[in-house]
Amino acid sequence: MMSLIKPLVAAFERRLAGAPGVFFWYSLPYRGVVRRELVLSGIKRSDRVLVIGCGAIPFTAVLTARMSGASVVAVDCDMQAVLRARILVERLGLDRQITVIHANAATDRLPAARVALVALQAGPKEAIRLNLRGCIDERDGCVLFRLARRKLEHQYGTLHVPSVHGSQVRHRMPTFDRSVLLPTEPALG
Repeated sequence: MMSLIKPLVAAFERRLAGAPGVFFWYSLPYRGVVRRELVLSGIKRSDRVLVIGCGAIPFTAVLTARMSGASVVAVDCDMQAVLRARILVERLGLDRQITVIHANAATDRLPAARVALVALQAGPKEAIRLNLRGCIDERDGCVLFRLARRKLEHQYGTLHVPSVHGSQVRHRMPTFDRSVLLPTEPALG
């Protein structure tokens, strides 16, 4: 079945990215989500964090930077979303802490980081997981994926995750119910 939710959300974000006050209201339900993800992944001020699938309203990147003090590289494969996200980041005065880049996280070489936060709509998830091997710190890095509620997996894709106690946090969001932490895997080759 063709995914309808992802393109509708992307169009909504692109259209409203420049509207005053939209960031505040749009990011409100994500504050608790990001706070739990920061604790789970152990993000510190000294870290560089990749936010994969930032969209035109990069609320996860902004909240991560504000809550942790970490340096953030926000990544999206939609150039229009990247341009709008850059304008918003600059308007919020965070352009020294957040860099927004245009890249395909499943195939392109990404900047080095200790942690990657992968948005629900980013995909294909397995290809992103494999590609991140080349840029996430092998010593103590990790990758965190937001995963769809079971009834919406056909819209967002799935990722096989071995069940490990303590490696996830739960959320009460309409489209996703958990964020799962995966340890770094060695780069191939």
